[in-house]
Amino acid sequence: MANGIKCKCRRCMCRGLMGPAVLITIGAIFLIDRTPWGYGFGHLWPILLVVIGLVKLAEALASTEGHTGPGGSSGGGSGGGS
Repeated sequence: MANGIKCKCRRCMCRGLMGPAVLITIGAIFLIDRTPWGYGFGHLWPILLVVIGLVKLAEALASTEGHTGPGGSSGGGSGGGS
């Protein structure tokens, strides 16, 4: 298996945004927690759910044009032999 993303369709690219978006959101929440504004993780954790939902929505609405299958090919399937 290769270590890169093989598929370049928009849906697979959106799927790859989930990890970075969650990490950035958690970092921002903990950064806000260190300010004197009075908001902590206990108040802001729903923002994490909103970010996850937005990424999943973008993934669901994205086009699959140019998608290559999980095996790296767009064909395949179980074609019966003669």
